[in-house]
Amino acid sequence: MATETKEALKDSTKKYTEQTLKSWNEAAAIHHQRNPDLAERVAEPGFNALEADFNRLVDAQELTGASVVQVCCNNGKDLLSIKNKGAGYCLGIDGSSKFIEQANSLVKSGDFSDMAFETHNVYEIPPHHYGRFDFAVITIGVLNWMPDLQGFIQTCSKLLKPGGRLLMEEIHPVLNMYAEGTPSHIAYSYFDREAQVSDDGLDYFTGEKYASEPHYNFQHTLGDIFSAAIASNLVLETFEEIAEDVGNCCGDLANIPHNPPLALTASWRKA
Repeated sequence: MATETKEALKDSTKKYTEQTLKSWNEAAAIHHQRNPDLAERVAEPGFNALEADFNRLVDAQELTGASVVQVCCNNGKDLLSIKNKGAGYCLGIDGSSKFIEQANSLVKSGDFSDMAFETHNVYEIPPHHYGRFDFAVITIGVLNWMPDLQGFIQTCSKLLKPGGRLLMEEIHPVLNMYAEGTPSHIAYSYFDREAQVSDDGLDYFTGEKYASEPHYNFQHTLGDIFSAAIASNLVLETFEEIAEDVGNCCGDLANIPHNPPLALTASWRKA
């Protein structure tokens, strides 16, 4: 993909993202079934669905009254958690209209105000949102769906005010080398950046397979992530590799003697 022209990259990105979003729209009802009490939990005071490591990163920020955008917000539960920590205006963006419907339903379950959720292909976010936010947030399971990583990170940077921060929690790129099993095992190249297609569903809560619309995922190395951030005028401030399973993927690896990193958190400041 590195040799593609700008127009060819734009065309392939559109093809991959639009097809994958069909699969995510299919998965929305299944995810809802797997979390039948989510609305009740959201309604509880102080609701917080953030993973422990990312929660610590968020708590280290000056969040009170700050504007926050979450890119690829899914059903909005993480952004609702951040809102509960005292954030100001919060905007959630996702390409799946079905998950945005869930987010708009969940926001009515609790005492939330000054929030919005919008459906946009993340490569086509309206420019009127650029430069509006103190924080942009990415939580687990986003980067692997991005055919154009640099374009995605650039979009996140554009959403930020000067001095704003990008906060990220993600699957560690090393974990993408592994296939689930008993035990999970190395099966893929760290450097294979070709599109990987699957049509066996997106139920990462139970791991149950089902016939789905095809979806495409992509491997990005740590170098790819850091290079995309540098090209997007983002300065690295914190970086932590995590041994625990936070992405419901190859969780058995957390308990082996020679365990690989399973996740990461990072923060960048827009220069």
